[in-house]
Amino acid sequence: MRFAAPLLLALLATPAFAQDQTSEPVPTDCTSLFDNLGILNRDAQSEIEDTATGCAISNVYFGSSYSRFAIGKVTLEADDLFGAVAGNTRPAQLKLNIAGVRSSPDIDSPLNTYIMEMQQVPFELNLAYRWDATSGDFHLDDLSMRMPTVGSAVFQAELSEVRDMPAAIEEPTDYARGNVEKLTLTLDNRGLFTAVAAPILLSSLPYEEDPRPLIAAAQKAVIALIDARPEDQIDAPSKAVLARFVNTFPRPDGLYHFEITPIDAPVSLESLVAPTDDMAGLMELLARFNLSAEYKPLTVE
Repeated sequence: MRFAAPLLLALLATPAFAQDQTSEPVPTDCTSLFDNLGILNRDAQSEIEDTATGCAISNVYFGSSYSRFAIGKVTLEADDLFGAVAGNTRPAQLKLNIAGVRSSPDIDSPLNTYIMEMQQVPFELNLAYRWDATSGDFHLDDLSMRMPTVGSAVFQAELSEVRDMPAAIEEPTDYARGNVEKLTLTLDNRGLFTAVAAPILLSSLPYEEDPRPLIAAAQKAVIALIDARPEDQIDAPSKAVLARFVNTFPRPDGLYHFEITPIDAPVSLESLVAPTDDMAGLMELLARFNLSAEYKPLTVE
């Protein structure tokens, strides 16, 4: 499932929004837009539909060989989609839904591929934003991953002073524009964090060492960092929730909601997403925000 971010990034970094108008025709319908993307593959079952607000593409593939994924449907809705493409700009509003995603390795046995797809629970990815280039207000309404049996993770953001967005990007940090007004993360975790996020976080640890002592030391350091913050910045109930989340790593099951807002001076999104490799850098970053956290246990159905 690590392909989720690359797929969203690839669709947002599509050449359709960064046309070399001297060498490529500007897409004027969904079929030509799909061909211009160059990142999704179709077969005899694929369908492309022009809708009133964008495009719908069904039964396509992303990646190749053992890293190929099947996608049931991609739905793209955007404010003046083809006008934005022709003008080499980003749409003022956009909604992207990628549904029915599952691993579908391109191997020599169609039967084995079918069985692998059959055994999986498909998941979906969502992106929705609204942007006023004149005021600079940017609302990230939904950046999420959802899987019916293991939960969901939803990230939202309110930004100011976003005066431009690149038409083409190479790294996710290329989108780091403007100042943070509020960031929220809602994690309905029934195994999603353990399956998706934890392996990524653990991948930086030494390959040939037992990770448990290193995890325990990191947990202790992070808890101390949280406890050191004043209560007007992180209140006692929020500290307890954060401690629970950290101490139950890598299996923090339950419904968590985290929210951060700058304390005084604006904080640029670029500074927030810049790598922080040491505890002093993390402490400095944490000191610039108020943080609240809420937790609800899983309900037994």
